[in-house]
Amino acid sequence: MAETVVPTSEVRAALSQITKRFDAGDPEPVFFGSHRRAQAVLVPIATWERLLAHAEDELDLDVARRRLADRRPWLSEEDLDAALAAAAKKASGRA
Repeated sequence: MAETVVPTSEVRAALSQITKRFDAGDPEPVFFGSHRRAQAVLVPIATWERLLAHAEDELDLDVARRRLADRRPWLSEEDLDAALAAAAKKASGRA
């Protein structure tokens, strides 16, 4: 995973240089921590946004797969409207 782990104190001291490097287009992450053990990583914002979008896509795909595997019958639009109206009535204390 992380080839080089930079001590946290060095990252703290070099943070402005690291962000300038990212601004210049360097995509390499900076792994840092203590005792040569990576505890965190700094990545350019573009990399973070791609990772986040990918993670969200994977979660959406997982939800879709679970829903497609669910063989229970779906409510019709009318049944759904009736269930929502009944729940709203109950929640308002008019049940």
